[in-house]
Amino acid sequence: MTALLPYRRLAKANRAWLRLLLLPFLLVSLSVSAPAGWLSRIAGSGEHGAARVARKGATLDQAAAHLKALPDRPDGVGLAAQATQEGHWRFVNKAGETFTAGTADELKRVASVLMPEAKADAKLSLYLTPDTVFQHRAALKQLPKGADLFVVIGDESYRVLRRADGASDRLFAEVRPSLFAELAERARFEEALWQLTRPLDRARVRVLALEPGGPSTLTSTPRIDAATKRAAVDVIDPASLPAAMGSIRGQTVLITGRVDGQLLYVKPSSGPEKSVLVRDLLRAADDADINLVVLQSASTPRQPGGRNWFWQKVEVKGLDDALQRPRMADFLNALAGPGRRFAVTATPSGSLRTGLDMRLAPDLPGTSPSRPASEVFADLVADVAGRVLTDGVQASMRNAERQQELDQRIIPGIASEAQFLYLGLMVIGLMGLPVSRRWWRRLWPPEQAGEYPVRGGYWAARIVRGAMFLLVFLPLTAQPAVVVHVVQGMWQMITTPVRWWRWLSGRRAPASAG
Repeated sequence: MTALLPYRRLAKANRAWLRLLLLPFLLVSLSVSAPAGWLSRIAGSGEHGAARVARKGATLDQAAAHLKALPDRPDGVGLAAQATQEGHWRFVNKAGETFTAGTADELKRVASVLMPEAKADAKLSLYLTPDTVFQHRAALKQLPKGADLFVVIGDESYRVLRRADGASDRLFAEVRPSLFAELAERARFEEALWQLTRPLDRARVRVLALEPGGPSTLTSTPRIDAATKRAAVDVIDPASLPAAMGSIRGQTVLITGRVDGQLLYVKPSSGPEKSVLVRDLLRAADDADINLVVLQSASTPRQPGGRNWFWQKVEVKGLDDALQRPRMADFLNALAGPGRRFAVTATPSGSLRTGLDMRLAPDLPGTSPSRPASEVFADLVADVAGRVLTDGVQASMRNAERQQELDQRIIPGIASEAQFLYLGLMVIGLMGLPVSRRWWRRLWPPEQAGEYPVRGGYWAARIVRGAMFLLVFLPLTAQPAVVVHVVQGMWQMITTPVRWWRWLSGRRAPASAG
């Protein structure tokens, strides 16, 4: 054991040098890799999800492919269409045949040219590219009257409704029978569409009832109702709600009330209405990364789970059905109910959040579907029946870019860019493994079995040393190790002829001397 003392001193000295050397390697790795952003491009974490979806349907070929996937309509004619910068129209049928129309007469003949077998009174449906709707809107007036218009976004198409507004037209996309998103500014429409078509994680949706005098905290997970096996309504004191949001970080919160300016009014089970500052709720939702959804009621904003003056249980009309839907659009469509139309808009709120606004819009173009008499009567007696009628929605949501970044995380709580950077450095480190392994052996020499009284201690030390090398030293020294490895490889290639010549000369020298 005495003979091992110099070795131990050397190992301790090397470990001290290891701590000093790891710091510059870390700084060099981060300073070189972070600005480059190539790992971010590989992961796609910097791309806006909604913009990526929109680009999928930006060409006429992709609109034609979508048209081809649709079932045939015996009483109609379907064509993909695109307006060009030159003022012309390009049309494609299901067979891939193309026709370019530059005059009004040619536009009238497009259906007969591309679909000669169709009837003269067949309904014309045109599937437009996004660029046509957003950049060449004026050209839509040239299309045949009565044609049904659709805009193709990704793998879906949405009916386009036109409403005259002075000298121009306002366009709306029918996302669901009761939901319409205005086709005004492209970025906002893409964000609204992304928010509406995103999956609804029902397990992370919390329905709150704001009752003065209620609990001041919220559990991190929803309580399950024993009878229905669904998440129960959580009661919270309105004044305590902003502070309590920190315990339900990352979830979706539904509350009911009436927004009037900067105040949210709620009607508790007993007593007068109470108010909460909207800005406090929005700030708390932003800090806790929460999707905050306010279901607005123009009438008395009663709270779910309570009792009305007839001692009937208060519930939000359509909410139970809405919570079973797969996507946000289906959720909102179920809340709206049949026969009612809502316009949805998305507004940027900071760099990582979006404000979503859904309001009644009975003046939207087209014929509104008739509402059953039972639905009309139910709305009239909603307060007596203990139901809260949703007249609109205001929400503060994580925007597409933020949600995409969260979805890409392998380990929650760590930014996806940092995780992909680490994985990239691990891959690079494997290419320079021979060099980094030599460095590691000098800095932390291998353990000797004789130093440990039991075999388990020896293997535990080896595992710790191997983990430190693989998880810490290898990624931190990845770039310099690869550079050294490449330089050494190139030097070996350059000097190989010289070494072969020396070896051959050494083999011939003894023969000539004899």
